[in-house]
Amino acid sequence: MSYKAVVVGAGPAGYVAAIRLAQLGLKTALVEKHYFGGECTNYGCIPTKALIESANIFWKAKRGGEMGILAEPKYSFKAFSVWKDKIVSQLRNGIRFLCEKNGVTIFEGDAFLKSRNIVALKVDGQSSELEAENVVVASGSVPMQLPNVPFDGKRVISSRDFLNLEDLPESILIVGGGAIGVEFASALSKLGVKVILVEVMAQLLPGFDKDISRYLLRTLSRLGVKVYTGASLSKVSYTNDSIEARVTLSSGEEIFKVEKILVAAGRRPSPIAGLMEAGVLIDGRGHVLVDESLRSNVSNIYAVGDVAGPPYLAHKAFKQGLIAAEVIGGRNVKYNFRAVPSVIFSEPEVVSVGLCEDDARKSGFDVIVGRFPLHASGRALTESSPEGFVKIVASKNDLRVIGVQMVGANVSELAGEASLAIELGLSTRALASVIHPHPTISEALMEAAEDVSGKPIHIFKEKGF
Repeated sequence: MSYKAVVVGAGPAGYVAAIRLAQLGLKTALVEKHYFGGECTNYGCIPTKALIESANIFWKAKRGGEMGILAEPKYSFKAFSVWKDKIVSQLRNGIRFLCEKNGVTIFEGDAFLKSRNIVALKVDGQSSELEAENVVVASGSVPMQLPNVPFDGKRVISSRDFLNLEDLPESILIVGGGAIGVEFASALSKLGVKVILVEVMAQLLPGFDKDISRYLLRTLSRLGVKVYTGASLSKVSYTNDSIEARVTLSSGEEIFKVEKILVAAGRRPSPIAGLMEAGVLIDGRGHVLVDESLRSNVSNIYAVGDVAGPPYLAHKAFKQGLIAAEVIGGRNVKYNFRAVPSVIFSEPEVVSVGLCEDDARKSGFDVIVGRFPLHASGRALTESSPEGFVKIVASKNDLRVIGVQMVGANVSELAGEASLAIELGLSTRALASVIHPHPTISEALMEAAEDVSGKPIHIFKEKGF
């Protein structure tokens, strides 16, 4: 069978590419060996956010006395799992439905590249071949394991494994203080799990704004999470009912007894077999090297999503899938965005778009910064979530927005507006001039923009500050 394009992988990058290819009138096949929706729908974005939302509601109910909520809630992880699985199934089936309705031909099975124009399939032990004018590799990524502490799926687990547990553990050691680690630490501590978080770098969320990292550390500590930075898991030993985890700290070693170890130390790409044999260049970490059109060095082979390199974000994958499809369809588009938002659904939520203050200065910008604390936000107070801030980094000479960092309840919903401001090169004056509805958290972005000019309304600023 011959196709204009064969897409391998039905995760965020792959299914979006396949749908857009079909919308452009191109004969398209989509190959998936597991579940539609990939890591995001089945194990990552969706189920973890369901866990976080469930934990947030439980936590708010427990501390809602001053708001007039007097009941004592109980939590059932089994009931949560049923609800979570229902959501995942609905979205997974919806993705397949959209592919079918748009005319994408679906194949379920393992795929590998036999040549630059032949994708070989293995389905239930039976082999077949698809002839492809173009190949889009969207094979995603998988959790990284520690070489000295491999996954066993029961005690040493990945984020995938955690969501398949039957019950919540009483205690857990999380290795990794990046997005996955702090999200699980936030949610599980709210559900009463004793959480220890170990991060090898000197700060939580390495690479993020230092103000955000410090704020998140304080908040996690208030939730009861024991956080150790500049630390690493060196050895584990097992007893009948617990794990003894030996952690190397700057001050020496400490042993923690926990029920589970969750390794959230990053992800690695999962390229399909046959790429190198077809002449495709792959870097030392396993990413397919691509240009701004998402095309590899082999002109008819494209790579999108995690396999094309970090950041490993579903919304980046969505956009890359669209761009690759439109390039194949003959359109002159490129992946060269100024702003790819990073959103972490921790306690409180974190957003980083564009350059943080330190990176902007290192890049040669003369910067000016505006801030607005959420304890001055009426909406944040009525939600009993006054923790956090919005910070805008602007170029001093023209007040152009070059970075936005936010930490606080529901700031994830402001990431799109922040990205729009950076992508379009808006000034803080333009951002401040837009009417933002009251009372909403979005007003904090407007107020931070006003603060860049030294004239915020809802916080006092000394003249000449």
